[in-house]
Amino acid sequence: MRETIGSGETWPFRCLRCLLVWEVEYVVRRTVREHGDEHSDGHGGHGGEHGGGGGDVAVWTREGVAVQPPWSEATCPGCGCGTVTTFPTGYLTR
Repeated sequence: MRETIGSGETWPFRCLRCLLVWEVEYVVRRTVREHGDEHSDGHGGHGGEHGGGGGDVAVWTREGVAVQPPWSEATCPGCGCGTVTTFPTGYLTR
């Protein structure tokens, strides 16, 4: 059996070139597999998201569109640089 959980997450970023700091809001839908469901994808096949091993699956979305996770391919909206870093959630509110 599987359970899908959706949650909002705000990720803070900082550009290492121009030092711009910004936040991006995501909705993450995680499908959690319960014990006994490790070997079936529910469609007669085996494995996880791409037919490989088991495990949980997370789908990241922004404004209803599926996107890469925040740590993948982040680009500065100010200067276009791809060298950015992230902070823990809530870091900028401290």
